[in-house]
Amino acid sequence: MLATGSDHELDAAIAAAFAQPDGPYTSSVESCRALVGAGMPDWRLHIGYGASGTFPYASMARQGVVVISDAPTVPLAILRSAVAAEKVQAPSLPPSA
Repeated sequence: MLATGSDHELDAAIAAAFAQPDGPYTSSVESCRALVGAGMPDWRLHIGYGASGTFPYASMARQGVVVISDAPTVPLAILRSAVAAEKVQAPSLPPSA
């Protein structure tokens, strides 16, 4: 099941997965930006809207790797990109100096 908005259970799972304090990640842009800043400091986050202007997207980039996700809300787009970037980061990218 894909999230479409605020979800307290998903918020708790995200906090645990990124070793961050509980927060309203699925409903707060500020919380998502803080999560990425604290949990993935080497990644650069960009937020925007697609050509139609309807759905937001979030891109994350690090060392030539770019992950782009869209979603019904800005927080969910950020979270989708963060989860995808975390999967890319863990096995194949060395920590940056």
